[in-house]
Amino acid sequence: MKAKYLFLSGLLALATACSDDELYQNPSTSLSDETVVTSYENAKTVLMGAYAATEHFHYLTIGQIAQEVMGNDIKITNGNFGYSTYKWLMYAYNYTQYPAVVDGWWSAYSPYMWVKAYTAIGNCNMLISNAEKLPAGCEDLVAQAHGVRGWNFLNLYRLYCAAYNNPQYGGDNGKGLFLRLTPASADNTLMVTRSNLKESLDQIISDLKYAYEHVSASNNFYYINPKAAALLLARTYLEINDYTNASKYAEIAASNTFDGSNLMSPSEYQAGFMHANSEWLWGANFNSETTNIYASIPSFYHAATAMDEHSGFGTAAYGTQVPGSSVSERYSYLSTKGVDYMQGYSTVRVAASFVNTFAKDENGIFTDCRALFPCYISPEDGFFTAKFNNDGSLGIADYPLARIAEAYLIEAEALFRQNKPQDALNVLNALQQQRNGRVSTSINMDEIYQERRRELYGEGFAIGDIKRLQMPLNRVGEDHWCDEDLKHLSANSPRMMFPIPDTELKYNPNYKDNYSAGQNDYWAK
Repeated sequence: MKAKYLFLSGLLALATACSDDELYQNPSTSLSDETVVTSYENAKTVLMGAYAATEHFHYLTIGQIAQEVMGNDIKITNGNFGYSTYKWLMYAYNYTQYPAVVDGWWSAYSPYMWVKAYTAIGNCNMLISNAEKLPAGCEDLVAQAHGVRGWNFLNLYRLYCAAYNNPQYGGDNGKGLFLRLTPASADNTLMVTRSNLKESLDQIISDLKYAYEHVSASNNFYYINPKAAALLLARTYLEINDYTNASKYAEIAASNTFDGSNLMSPSEYQAGFMHANSEWLWGANFNSETTNIYASIPSFYHAATAMDEHSGFGTAAYGTQVPGSSVSERYSYLSTKGVDYMQGYSTVRVAASFVNTFAKDENGIFTDCRALFPCYISPEDGFFTAKFNNDGSLGIADYPLARIAEAYLIEAEALFRQNKPQDALNVLNALQQQRNGRVSTSINMDEIYQERRRELYGEGFAIGDIKRLQMPLNRVGEDHWCDEDLKHLSANSPRMMFPIPDTELKYNPNYKDNYSAGQNDYWAK
């Protein structure tokens, strides 16, 4: 895995040219097409750069956590309980993103995610466009490039577009993606117009199908493989309400096994997400050479992880307040009792209203292995979560991008939507039983949604599910400190998407004199 990232520093130096340096899409144009096609090693360098850009903290960390804190149940500390907000991600939580930087770079994440996404896409385009010129043995590199490009376009859709189901802003003709499908060149091929949602989603499906049909099977969790591509296809088909294909590809991803036997064990789940296991189909890996340290995903979540019962926060004591009459005394308790207290930014919290949805026994002890909420400092600040752990050093951890559990949830929803409620319930129950969670006795979309949240929290699905299912934002409880008008947003709100970066619209000649045509409606004022 390490070799994948050793190319990064050199590749990013190559990946800086475009028609205007201020336009945020930077393919590897300095590594010419002629150079790329001369060897397998050069082609692999370009692909590794695509993976590296995809997993960069300006994009993966910010994008995945932003999509969580924009939802109902994950939040940012308000800065009053021992942790500064550091301004990291509070703007996403409070829906005050800006098209351009006005209060430091952290107030406008859109351009930072945009540049990394299109860097990855640009690298993929070099391989895909030169596929017929590449030497023998590069076929798998091209197939992976399709898969990585498909994931990036799908992620951009979830970040920057209305859901296809949105009755006002969605549908076939809704504003979609900037589909850059060729390498940058002197003829300004970067300067594409914004496609509609149908064209955008069709392109995502095309890329992921190519990956599924052509990428080699591998037991390496850190690269696109057929089952990962199948799961991403199922995820995309769910977006467009094609439940037949969503089910088809979910079944492929799960090897048509929905009895719980291919899911991680409760103990594996309880250990925290720091090592890929057999349930993971694709994940990002960060080791001592590649970790983002404080800018890593574990850094934002990690503050207190149970060690054993003598610390006061073994798993049987999860969900309790840290002892002490003041905030300072509670932090002192964590330190003196031997609780794993490795801190990063440690700004992400979980709302009590969500914690209370997890199954407990008659003694009030969590039975659901996914209830990884060791403690809280103050009820106004929400719970710490230990789901995203680290391997002895902050930032060294795997992060899931595709897991078989999601296939169960897609299959349950697809079956339910196709009027097969009992079959859907059986699939959902198998997942719940493996997690020792609440077992549903009947099924409806709210039941499926609630189980999606319990299973996938922290993995970047919160706002996307709210948009896809046309749900209102509904933040409940005293631990939500956001502006009052952001505790509740109507379903299909135009605020539920990031603004297109000003740099895109300023330097793209298709929009520099017609800003509103390219910008998402809420941000076009």
